[in-house]
Amino acid sequence: MVQGIRFKNIFSIVGKILYLLAFVQIIPLAIAFYYNEPTAPFLISIAAAGLFGIILGYASKDKKDKEDEWTVRESYAAVAFSWLFSAVFCAIPFFFSGLTAFDAFFESMSGVTTTGATILQHIDTYPKSLLFWRSLTQWLGGLGVIALFLAVIPKVNMRGRQLYKMEFSGPTEDKIRPKIRSTAKILWYFYIGATVLLVLLLVILELPVFDALTYSLSTMSSGGFTAHDQSILPFANFKVEIVLIIFMLIAGMNFSLIYKTAAKGLKYLTKDEEFKLYILFFSVISIILALVLFRDMNYSAGESIRYAFFQVGSLITTTGYVIADYGQWSGAAQTLLFVVMFTGGCSGSTAGGPTFVRWIILLKYARRDIFKFIHPNAVKPIKYNGRSLNEEVVNSTISFMILYLLVFIVSTVLLGILELDLMTAATASIATLGNIGPVFGMVGPFGSFSEFSAPARLVMIFNMWIGRLELYTVLLLFTREFWKK
Repeated sequence: MVQGIRFKNIFSIVGKILYLLAFVQIIPLAIAFYYNEPTAPFLISIAAAGLFGIILGYASKDKKDKEDEWTVRESYAAVAFSWLFSAVFCAIPFFFSGLTAFDAFFESMSGVTTTGATILQHIDTYPKSLLFWRSLTQWLGGLGVIALFLAVIPKVNMRGRQLYKMEFSGPTEDKIRPKIRSTAKILWYFYIGATVLLVLLLVILELPVFDALTYSLSTMSSGGFTAHDQSILPFANFKVEIVLIIFMLIAGMNFSLIYKTAAKGLKYLTKDEEFKLYILFFSVISIILALVLFRDMNYSAGESIRYAFFQVGSLITTTGYVIADYGQWSGAAQTLLFVVMFTGGCSGSTAGGPTFVRWIILLKYARRDIFKFIHPNAVKPIKYNGRSLNEEVVNSTISFMILYLLVFIVSTVLLGILELDLMTAATASIATLGNIGPVFGMVGPFGSFSEFSAPARLVMIFNMWIGRLELYTVLLLFTREFWKK
């Protein structure tokens, strides 16, 4: 008989996640002290997260820590609820800074899922400590709250392997070391190191230290929250834009592949099919967009190249930075950007979206089917990076892509029913499902999501949640079979 879900197991993980969230809020609390800003929002949040962490820890204290007592269903539930509760408790500083409870939850969910869709208006008027917290929520969510948990909590054993698989649920294996905790620690070391390097470069390029910090956190997480109303525009610094393009592309790469390349040589990078398609797609679409902008928008050749490469880099990595009001661009230019929004970065990165590896598998699957029309009896396995893929992996990839498209269509229809025009509904749907952020239409790339109705934002919150966890981890919770004994 199938064993029922034991909530003590889930409480144990969520409680430890809340401890970590309480601890990291010491940083924005210190910034509030430094700038003489209100500290109550963070003190209350630290107390609330710590208290609920203690309560959940107490509720699970008699759980036996045996590997055979941790089921796959409990892993799915633990990951899904960890992200949901992270969004709830990360919202507390926003709530006590003046936002309504619903707006605070939207901003928080957008942060932890690295979507970057903001509810705030006149961003520059908010306390620096709160703006730092926005960027920090994205940075924590970029690599993942579960990955952070695995890196700092010892003795996770079977739980660790299952939780890692649920949070990094792509079709390829991205482990660096046999032990999951070692893999998580290496990923975090790289993530922290790249973030620090970006901070230093931006400071050298004469950005204020605070801006360098917040933009670095948002860039490496592929999040896109900024400390200014007009995203990147206030800097008007070409060198800063170049650096941000490079680091956005790095954040959109497979971190495990970067580590292996650094340890064993460039052959791992140059032979990786996903990386090659990622760079090729970015380059080709950027060049085409530059030509379209030069033709349609009366930009100079330099401006066309600058805007095209930055905006494609921002959307392909799902960062969502904006360098120009592309809501005013021609239909051809907007169509290219809309296509980019369906790609995502590489698997094992901080980028959202379907990821390029799934598109590769989908295209190879279609090619094999065409081949079988000519040779119906041929056995032709699908290969990725020179290795034959298990048919189960291929089928799950096809299933994911169909489900991704279905969720996009359903949420677009729901947003249309809620009186959004088609362009706004479609781009808001894919921007939240792919954790991208800015939209076309009613709000525009520089606009606030406060202009959307509460029901529309509820649809978007759900999209952000399921999109960050690649659909299945959350959608399984809404099936009757998941909860059956």
